[in-house]
Amino acid sequence: MYDIVFISYNEPNAAENYQRIKDRFPMVKRVDGVKGIHQAHIAAAKKCFTKMFWVVDGDAYVLDSFKFDHEVSEWDHDVVHVWRSKNPVNDLEYGYGGVKLLPTALTLSMDV
Repeated sequence: MYDIVFISYNEPNAAENYQRIKDRFPMVKRVDGVKGIHQAHIAAAKKCFTKMFWVVDGDAYVLDSFKFDHEVSEWDHDVVHVWRSKNPVNDLEYGYGGVKLLPTALTLSMDV
């Protein structure tokens, strides 16, 4: 439904994590080596053709149970949606490092 973009910048397990996503979703796009998270998000948005797009960070190991099927209501197209992730160091679950669903137009016009 929405484009998926994998963003990486020198994470040691990025190639493996990208391949896991690509095996399930062959149309996934990749942004690699862009310095700065805002700049990487803008580069990702430039590759997208959908109103919203998924962002997966290079160090994220996405479980097979995650479906990338959330449908955003029309009044939430200007909102960043963040899913919780599990921190493998302390086993806590929170939004930092989680999969994100970003509005494409707002990301393209982001003030960095």
